[in-house]
Amino acid sequence: MTHSCSSPEYVRLAFTPLRSQVQVLQRAPTESGARNASWSQFCAHNRGCCSAHNSWRASGSLQLKMAEETLAMLPRGLRADNDVLEAFEAFIDDRRGHMRTSQLATLVAAAAISLPLLAYTASAVDASPHTAPAVGKQLAELRGSGTVAGDSVGFATAISGTTAIVGAYEHAKGAGVAYIFKMTGSTWNQVAELQGSDTVAGDEFGSAVAISDTTAVVGAGDHAGHAGRAYVFTKTAAGWKQVAELKGGDTVAGDYFGWSVSTSGTTVAVGAYGHAKSSGRVYVFSESTGWKQIAELKCADTLAGDQFGSAVAISGTTMVAGATSRAASAGRAYVFTKTVAGWKQTAKLEGSDTAAGDHFGWSVGVSGTTAIVGGFLHAKGAGRAYVFTETPGGWRQVVELKGKDTIGLDGFGISVGISAATAVVGATGHAGGAGRVYVFTKSPSGWKQVAELKGSDTAPGDEFGFSIGISGTTAVVGAPLHAAHAGLAYVLDV
Repeated sequence: MTHSCSSPEYVRLAFTPLRSQVQVLQRAPTESGARNASWSQFCAHNRGCCSAHNSWRASGSLQLKMAEETLAMLPRGLRADNDVLEAFEAFIDDRRGHMRTSQLATLVAAAAISLPLLAYTASAVDASPHTAPAVGKQLAELRGSGTVAGDSVGFATAISGTTAIVGAYEHAKGAGVAYIFKMTGSTWNQVAELQGSDTVAGDEFGSAVAISDTTAVVGAGDHAGHAGRAYVFTKTAAGWKQVAELKGGDTVAGDYFGWSVSTSGTTVAVGAYGHAKSSGRVYVFSESTGWKQIAELKCADTLAGDQFGSAVAISGTTMVAGATSRAASAGRAYVFTKTVAGWKQTAKLEGSDTAAGDHFGWSVGVSGTTAIVGGFLHAKGAGRAYVFTETPGGWRQVVELKGKDTIGLDGFGISVGISAATAVVGATGHAGGAGRVYVFTKSPSGWKQVAELKGSDTAPGDEFGFSIGISGTTAVVGAPLHAAHAGLAYVLDV
């Protein structure tokens, strides 16, 4: 039993907990040669290009228990001979001693770091939490009316003017839900609870959200055997109503259509990173007489395993889509422009110092002629974000951003957002996984950090900054692991 990182099955494994990967390999053929080959490839792949993305859901002592049990399941010979797993074991011992189990999420999490970094983890993690104070004004804390532990409110967030949408994809046995909040005066109130008309347990409705004026879009990438769907809602006099259920014209099981969504005006873009052997696609829909697909996009140099569409953002006639696994997971982002002839690729973006494993393109944002792209595993997991602008000669990088106090494993760039001359970047691994959001503004002298934000009650392990939405100078930031994974979203003046 072997998988390449570009195969649909391994892509699925790459988005499940490390422990689940081990359990799958335990079901490999019993012949020692085949089993040893499977274990060897497991380590090689995890060191080279694959991340155990969802283990961040475990919290506190459960993280340590999961790590201990995972380690115990590994063949002893492999454990003794593999430096990655030795470091993993050393890290567990270190965490036991410091009673700081929350940082394990930083190692085995989508919100933090991938296994290639485990080899130096024990020495790289700062055992003392950072003490940087919150800067800026917190306007509100948002939680859904029916929120319970494990819902992961804030896994996805978006805002348009005075209306915000917050996803809770684990609600109701993973069926998921999305909440809409409206600011009236100076108070934010929930005005709607959204569900897809046919969502069922495990669909993960709310794992991606977007909003533009009176139109909201919610992704459910696990619907129908992971084919995925996206649901469009419109605000009417009677409230928010579902008006469309979207899927790509050629969507099939395993495509994860709805993994990423974005909307601007009457246009919706939906990513399906698993399509065509995980080369990925982005589908564009427009509202005329109903919502209709008008384009299916792929980058000019798409290859199996690139995961194009893993992130998408749209602003007017400009779209940016990430391909986070492109080029040995160095990653790329692609710019598309709407013309009279349709949507056309106009640029391929990469950071000036992007290297294999950086996952450039994991997060993207665009506002007018300015784009921002996150590479959260750059520089031993410290992370970076890159700002590009469109010039007469094409798109060019104008700055590489990092937080003033970010260090290895902070995951700066796990989320990004941009509105006019303000950019925001999440770093969920900072301060023992409490997380931070960094605010940058553009001045005549360039882009400068002006604030470092956290929630008023942010604690280690909350993963504050996992998602970011920004509109004008107001941002909505998710902390999906807050309060036993009930989750929370914060409205901040940036």
